[in-house]
Amino acid sequence: MDHPLLCNNLKCRTELTERALVTTCSHNFCLPCARQFGFVEANGAILPGTGRHLICPACRADLPGQDDAVITHLNPSDDYKTSILSGLSPSTVMECAGRALSFWAYQATQEMHFQRHLYQTMVDKYSALAAELERRTTEANSTISSLQSKLQTTISEYEILQQKNEDLARMHKDKCRKLLQTQEAHDKEKKKIELGQLRQSASAAVDSDLQNTGRIPQQIVDGTFQDRGSRKVQNHPGGLTSGHGYESIASMNSSLPRATHRGHGGWDKQSLVQPRGSK
Repeated sequence: MDHPLLCNNLKCRTELTERALVTTCSHNFCLPCARQFGFVEANGAILPGTGRHLICPACRADLPGQDDAVITHLNPSDDYKTSILSGLSPSTVMECAGRALSFWAYQATQEMHFQRHLYQTMVDKYSALAAELERRTTEANSTISSLQSKLQTTISEYEILQQKNEDLARMHKDKCRKLLQTQEAHDKEKKKIELGQLRQSASAAVDSDLQNTGRIPQQIVDGTFQDRGSRKVQNHPGGLTSGHGYESIASMNSSLPRATHRGHGGWDKQSLVQPRGSK
């Protein structure tokens, strides 16, 4: 199987199948590239040789002659093969065949160099990519290890903080319970104080009323009866005193005359209480 010819324009490299521009410097180009480089006219005909100065786009060699760049058929007919070398001497035929084989050998060698260069370029790029991949893999593994270590540290700190939070919540609950108990005790004590103050206020009010009216009612104090208007006297044998050293005002005033109120006219002055022994 023959090696396929490719356009020697490195930006094109189209496989040549029908027609191609062939140069004496052993390069070939497709017709679109030949038209682009100014070798052929728009209709596909090769430019006239008079006054032209062409340069090979591949090797930059001068192509001054008319036969230095020609369009050739890559798949000639049998009649063309018969007539193209007919009439030429065997030495000329062999020379033409040798130059044609040299052209093919050059194209094959150039293709091998190109493929080798392409292969080396790809190997270098692959090596660079492999090294970059290895570097990034190492960095990623290092980052993963660091993040895992930080994660473990964070988990440990979280567990410690969670335990502290539970302890604080428990302490807060206990303090709230104690605060509630203290508040209840405070409220009870406050109620007792307020009740005592109310009792003192009531007693003071009663005493004030008694002083103003002269009436001395009895009140129940600690489950026993005691005269509010009793006064303390010296305990002596046979004295008329209460169990706490107080003489009953009622007994003291039993022999005294009472003041009487006479309607709207006021009190009877003669009936007011007089000291003992007075007339």
